[in-house]
Amino acid sequence: MVQDELMTDEESGGFSSGPIIAAAVAAGLAAFLIRRARHEEEPKIQTPSSVAAAAWERAQDSEFRRKTADATRDWVMERVMPELKPILLDLLKGVEDLVDQGFKRAEKAIKNL
Repeated sequence: MVQDELMTDEESGGFSSGPIIAAAVAAGLAAFLIRRARHEEEPKIQTPSSVAAAAWERAQDSEFRRKTADATRDWVMERVMPELKPILLDLLKGVEDLVDQGFKRAEKAIKNL
């Protein structure tokens, strides 16, 4: 009897609904467990003063400060420095020209002594 039903499912080319339902239930259970775990980790913040207090606590954490410093350094090196590099090189060239002019003036002044 079971063999006949199995053959008819295979012959008709249809999908068996059992594995699909089991996968859907497993996905729903996993989503529920993840949501519940995240919900318990987040503290309830009700007032502006509690928001400020929570931010102050996070700012005092050395690991948080290290992570933000690393993220800031990475962002500056990836986004800002490529744009500032030509500007910094032009400024350096300008400083070099001014120093050269200053040395020429100093040399001229020493020769005129």
